[in-house]
Amino acid sequence: MKKSQTSAGGIAVFIVLIALFMVLYLLFIPPKDRAALLGLDQITNETQSGGTQRAADVLLSQVPGLLKPSTKDESKHEIDSVQLFLKQEPVTGDLASSITVSKSVFRTETKELRFNIDDLTNLDRVTLFFFVNEAKGNLIIILNNVEIFNRKASGLESVVLPRDLLIESNVLTFRISNPNFFGKNIYTLSGLKVRENFELTNTKEERTVVLTASETGKGELSFFVFCNQAPTGSRLRVFMNNKEIFNNVVSCVSAEKTAEIDEDLLEEGTNTLLFEIDKGDFLINGIELKVKLEEGGSRTYRFAITEKQMNDILDSAKEVKLNMNFKDDKRKRATINVNGNEFTLDTEDIDYERFITSLIKEGNNFIRINPENEFTVDLLEIKII
Repeated sequence: MKKSQTSAGGIAVFIVLIALFMVLYLLFIPPKDRAALLGLDQITNETQSGGTQRAADVLLSQVPGLLKPSTKDESKHEIDSVQLFLKQEPVTGDLASSITVSKSVFRTETKELRFNIDDLTNLDRVTLFFFVNEAKGNLIIILNNVEIFNRKASGLESVVLPRDLLIESNVLTFRISNPNFFGKNIYTLSGLKVRENFELTNTKEERTVVLTASETGKGELSFFVFCNQAPTGSRLRVFMNNKEIFNNVVSCVSAEKTAEIDEDLLEEGTNTLLFEIDKGDFLINGIELKVKLEEGGSRTYRFAITEKQMNDILDSAKEVKLNMNFKDDKRKRATINVNGNEFTLDTEDIDYERFITSLIKEGNNFIRINPENEFTVDLLEIKII
């Protein structure tokens, strides 16, 4: 009897030692080998290949911290005036009060008149004007050694001088065509002038305005348009951060204009306003940008949903869930806005969740929390589950 008990005790000790050795072996072998030995890799693979334990796609994860109600409704930014124009500015210069040119078999009388152009860059057109008092034959006009006019002239004449022939210092030569044998051709001209038309251009101008994180709500741009010259159909366009917010035909009636600006066009930091006309001469002043404020602890967050994620949501009956974790169980009241769709938060729980699948869209999205009392959000998450 004693021998049997001793034998059983030895076996028990041996089994304990084997178990201890196996535990120690599992503890010290590499994790990958341990998972393979225990069959955990198969479970993991099944989960990753579409099992119910697949991790959610996190679209947004933030720690908003303390939120409290706004104390003001909006902020105002005054913006410097803008002068826009596309206009012609004529400058007229006298060449000569009168000249006479003639030609016969025995004598030729020509005239040279000189004029300078100080600004070739903005020069649009130069026109020569003169009045014909006496005429016989054809009048020939040469600009910088190139013939530009050769015909019978009468009365008040205007000749547009070719733009590509004009230089800083120009020479106009007046001659007469050949007469009949023993005849004489003659021209007497008076009131010779050149009119230079300069095109003055400043059709677009930028202004910048810097917004804080709390100034990314809806905006309104207002401005006054004063007209110096407005040809029929003059059009004014205004862009905010390269997106058109105003497009209208303006006339020579001074008036205040306004343009609504969607909240997704305004950005924290530097924002660019561009004013542009196609013709006319306008002064734009009294420019003011009003922006809805989110003061205190209010927050706006932006997140993106890819085409693949959106297809997964639509095709696989997945949901987008909003989760919020709070610091305490006191009452929390707020309005939450997702892409312009508002709903109310009113809870004393330490956690809050809501499905927002119907409110999201492919591409850029935003969520805004406007608190009605003071509370702290420790975690804000939006997930695809």
